[in-house]
Amino acid sequence: MRPLYHFIVHVPQRVKETKKIGDVEIYIDTKFNEFEHRVMEGEVVGVPDKYNTGVEIGDTLYFHHHVVITPQSVDEKNHLYQVMYHPDGGFNSQSYAVKKKATGEIVALSDWVFLDPIKPEPKLKSDIIEIVSLETPRNEKGRIKYASDKIKEHGLEVGDVVYFQKDADYEMQIEDETLWRMLVQHLMVAEK
Repeated sequence: MRPLYHFIVHVPQRVKETKKIGDVEIYIDTKFNEFEHRVMEGEVVGVPDKYNTGVEIGDTLYFHHHVVITPQSVDEKNHLYQVMYHPDGGFNSQSYAVKKKATGEIVALSDWVFLDPIKPEPKLKSDIIEIVSLETPRNEKGRIKYASDKIKEHGLEVGDVVYFQKDADYEMQIEDETLWRMLVQHLMVAEK
């Protein structure tokens, strides 16, 4: 398959219906917390002919959770889905990152970046009494884990700790690890 502007991925199941706890695999009802159970990765079977993405057939593509529920399937019977891509990224691109089959390396696409969460600590601390706060502290910083070369334009590199705009911390699972996915433009300040 040779699509012009998008990826084609093979996604055998649209939702994760099982969870492994130790050696036991349990089935879960995916109607509850549906977003948590949607599959957001698939094997690449077609790459955009118009763009040089560096992605190859057989690589794993990480994408937006809407890919498996919107009418973008290329061949639903064979579990093939279309994933939008644009080299400038932004919300025109649902293709976030790729895991190279040959090397196992994970690289963000376009202007997407993934951060290791740095959870905020409660503002009030005491060694004498327990302080209970009803206010949930806002996520505001993380460490760059995967990124495209676009971060270099901002003087950043993988490993930097960065602060980001409010509510940009969209959770995504990459290799069984919870990361925050956001656009490079959502990064505001780096700790140096």
